[in-house]
Amino acid sequence: MQFSEAVMLEGPGFAIFTAALNTVFDADDGMTEHIERLTAEARLVYLVWCFDGEIHNGGFDQFFHNAPGGYATELLTQLATVGAGISHDLLTRAMALFPEAAPARDRAVRVKQLERLAQPQSPDARQPWAALDQQFWKYED
Repeated sequence: MQFSEAVMLEGPGFAIFTAALNTVFDADDGMTEHIERLTAEARLVYLVWCFDGEIHNGGFDQFFHNAPGGYATELLTQLATVGAGISHDLLTRAMALFPEAAPARDRAVRVKQLERLAQPQSPDARQPWAALDQQFWKYED
Protein backbone atom coordinates (compact mmCIF):
# COMPACT_ATOMS: atom_id res chain seq x y z
CA MET A 1 0.00 0.00 0.00
CA GLN A 2 1.20 3.47 -0.87
CA PHE A 3 0.47 6.48 1.33
CA SER A 4 -1.36 8.07 -1.60
CA GLU A 5 -3.73 5.07 -1.58
CA ALA A 6 -4.18 5.12 2.20
CA VAL A 7 -5.22 8.76 2.39
CA MET A 8 -8.19 7.98 0.15
CA LEU A 9 -9.55 5.47 2.70
CA GLU A 10 -12.00 6.27 5.48
CA GLY A 11 -9.48 5.32 8.20
CA PRO A 12 -6.07 6.07 6.66
CA GLY A 13 -4.16 5.87 9.95
CA PHE A 14 -5.54 2.42 10.72
CA ALA A 15 -4.84 1.21 7.18
CA ILE A 16 -1.23 2.39 7.37
CA PHE A 17 -0.76 0.91 10.84
CA THR A 18 -2.19 -2.45 9.73
CA ALA A 19 0.07 -2.54 6.67
CA ALA A 20 3.04 -1.60 8.87
CA LEU A 21 2.15 -4.28 11.40
CA ASN A 22 2.05 -6.89 8.64
CA THR A 23 5.46 -5.69 7.46
CA VAL A 24 7.09 -5.58 10.88
CA PHE A 25 6.20 -9.13 11.92
CA ASP A 26 6.76 -12.30 9.92
CA ALA A 27 3.59 -14.31 9.30
CA ASP A 28 4.94 -17.30 11.24
CA ASP A 29 6.52 -15.24 14.05
CA GLY A 30 4.45 -12.60 15.78
CA MET A 31 7.18 -11.89 18.32
CA THR A 32 10.27 -10.80 16.41
CA GLU A 33 9.98 -7.18 15.37
CA HIS A 34 11.63 -5.96 12.16
CA ILE A 35 10.87 -2.24 12.41
CA GLU A 36 13.76 -1.51 10.07
CA ARG A 37 11.55 -2.79 7.22
CA LEU A 38 9.38 0.32 7.45
CA THR A 39 9.81 3.55 5.55
CA ALA A 40 10.32 6.66 7.68
CA GLU A 41 6.67 7.64 7.21
CA ALA A 42 5.28 4.20 8.01
CA ARG A 43 7.60 3.99 11.02
CA LEU A 44 6.18 7.28 12.33
CA VAL A 45 2.59 5.99 12.06
CA TYR A 46 3.53 2.61 13.54
CA LEU A 47 5.40 4.02 16.55
CA VAL A 48 2.87 6.73 17.38
CA TRP A 49 0.01 4.23 17.05
CA CYS A 50 1.82 1.70 19.29
CA PHE A 51 2.61 4.42 21.85
CA ASP A 52 -1.02 5.51 21.99
CA GLY A 53 -2.28 1.93 22.23
CA GLU A 54 0.13 0.90 24.97
CA ILE A 55 -0.64 3.93 27.12
CA HIS A 56 -4.39 3.55 26.68
CA ASN A 57 -4.23 -0.16 27.44
CA GLY A 58 -1.95 -0.12 30.48
CA GLY A 59 -0.31 3.25 31.01
CA PHE A 60 3.33 4.23 30.83
CA ASP A 61 4.35 1.16 32.83
CA GLN A 62 3.00 -1.11 30.09
CA PHE A 63 4.52 1.06 27.37
CA PHE A 64 7.99 0.78 28.89
CA HIS A 65 7.62 -2.95 29.63
CA ASN A 66 6.72 -3.77 26.03
CA ALA A 67 8.71 -3.48 22.81
CA PRO A 68 7.57 0.06 21.89
CA GLY A 69 9.24 1.38 25.07
CA GLY A 70 12.58 0.71 23.41
CA TYR A 71 11.76 3.44 20.91
CA ALA A 72 10.93 6.11 23.52
CA THR A 73 13.72 8.47 22.43
CA GLU A 74 12.75 8.18 18.77
CA LEU A 75 9.11 8.66 19.72
CA LEU A 76 9.91 12.09 21.15
CA THR A 77 10.89 13.16 17.64
CA GLN A 78 7.84 11.48 16.10
CA LEU A 79 5.45 13.15 18.57
CA ALA A 80 7.00 16.53 17.82
CA THR A 81 6.63 15.85 14.09
CA VAL A 82 2.89 15.24 14.39
CA GLY A 83 2.39 18.17 16.77
CA ALA A 84 1.51 16.07 19.82
CA GLY A 85 3.07 18.49 22.31
CA ILE A 86 1.21 17.25 25.38
CA SER A 87 2.11 13.61 24.68
CA HIS A 88 5.70 14.71 24.03
CA ASP A 89 5.82 16.44 27.41
CA LEU A 90 4.28 13.45 29.22
CA LEU A 91 6.73 11.03 27.60
CA THR A 92 9.65 13.32 28.46
CA ARG A 93 8.50 13.41 32.09
CA ALA A 94 8.06 9.62 32.17
CA MET A 95 11.53 9.09 30.69
CA ALA A 96 13.04 11.42 33.29
CA LEU A 97 12.58 8.68 35.90
CA PHE A 98 15.12 6.48 34.10
CA PRO A 99 18.88 6.80 34.53
CA GLU A 100 20.07 9.67 32.34
CA ALA A 101 16.40 10.15 31.33
CA ALA A 102 16.81 7.35 28.79
CA PRO A 103 15.08 3.98 29.05
CA ALA A 104 17.31 1.24 27.67
CA ARG A 105 16.68 0.20 24.07
CA ASP A 106 17.21 -3.44 25.06
CA ARG A 107 13.99 -4.78 26.59
CA ALA A 108 15.64 -7.02 29.21
CA VAL A 109 17.77 -4.12 30.47
CA ARG A 110 14.75 -1.80 30.41
CA VAL A 111 12.71 -4.26 32.51
CA LYS A 112 15.49 -4.29 35.10
CA GLN A 113 15.41 -0.49 35.10
CA LEU A 114 11.66 -0.64 35.69
CA GLU A 115 12.11 -3.06 38.58
CA ARG A 116 14.56 -0.65 40.22
CA LEU A 117 12.18 2.27 39.67
CA ALA A 118 9.34 0.37 41.36
CA GLN A 119 11.37 -0.58 44.47
CA PRO A 120 11.32 2.75 46.31
CA GLN A 121 7.70 3.32 45.36
CA SER A 122 4.56 1.75 46.74
CA PRO A 123 3.91 -1.92 45.93
CA ASP A 124 2.06 -0.71 42.84
CA ALA A 125 4.81 -0.69 40.19
CA ARG A 126 2.82 1.82 38.10
CA GLN A 127 2.96 4.40 40.89
CA PRO A 128 5.74 6.50 39.30
CA TRP A 129 3.55 7.18 36.29
CA ALA A 130 0.04 7.24 37.75
CA ALA A 131 -0.39 11.01 37.37
CA LEU A 132 1.06 10.94 33.84
CA ASP A 133 -1.33 8.13 32.87
CA GLN A 134 -4.28 10.20 34.08
CA GLN A 135 -3.13 13.21 32.08
CA PHE A 136 -2.58 11.14 28.94
CA TRP A 137 -6.01 9.54 29.22
CA LYS A 138 -7.59 13.01 28.99
CA TYR A 139 -6.51 12.70 25.34
CA GLU A 140 -5.78 16.36 24.73
CA ASP A 141 -3.50 15.85 21.70
